[in-house]
Amino acid sequence: MSNQTSLPANSELLALQTQFTQHLRNPDTYPVPEGLDERRVGIYSELIFHNISGLMSEFFPVLHQILDDSDWDRLIREFFINWRAETPYFPRLAEEFLAFLMSRPGTNHEPEYLQPLAHYEWLELYLFIHEAELPDSILDTNELISAPLKLSELAIPIAYQFPVHQIREGWEQQNAATYLLVFRDSSDSIRFFELTPMAYELLAAMTESKDGIIATQWLKQKAATLGQDETGFVNFGLDLLQQFNREHLIYAETGQ
Repeated sequence: MSNQTSLPANSELLALQTQFTQHLRNPDTYPVPEGLDERRVGIYSELIFHNISGLMSEFFPVLHQILDDSDWDRLIREFFINWRAETPYFPRLAEEFLAFLMSRPGTNHEPEYLQPLAHYEWLELYLFIHEAELPDSILDTNELISAPLKLSELAIPIAYQFPVHQIREGWEQQNAATYLLVFRDSSDSIRFFELTPMAYELLAAMTESKDGIIATQWLKQKAATLGQDETGFVNFGLDLLQQFNREHLIYAETGQ
């Protein structure tokens, strides 16, 4: 939480609060404030730490699984000490924890894929609690061919340098460019499609364009750039979009 307060700078209560929160964040460095019961403060300190640790293990279950207990506790304690979260909402703490992980260089004994894995797990939570809704209906063939297309806010194309969706306890590290479409389906389940680089580029273009893209035009230009047969390339791309369309992940910008 932030340290903003309306108490005067020379307030004894403010000084006590500061000493108390310093101890809660880092009990090994800051002693229990004078006048407070050590045993009770210790119980409270452990309770807060384990509550946050438990919450983060729910938000990042695979990350928790691949780290041993001492490394996980060390990471949570570092989060306590070094990060000043701005949100009072528990689900948003996952985003704060991700920001903390992305801000630090990491250590030699931590896996290289710690940050990408954490981002992937956060993305699942982000989509689960997102307030957007999928389009009510799918596009017809003419719209798919000629209308400016956008990707639903509940579908996010993302690239990682590791196959984050395969990581689990005992996983042997492998560096491999990985392209995914992570999305929330009509039953509110979080799922993903593995993408080719071309499919990722197409979906990313649909996401980044303010007004949407006409897929056939984009595919024709890409076919020319790659020296591919235009007809086959466009048909392949439209078949791919039809798969996403059946999941209600695409809408026509002019039809919103």
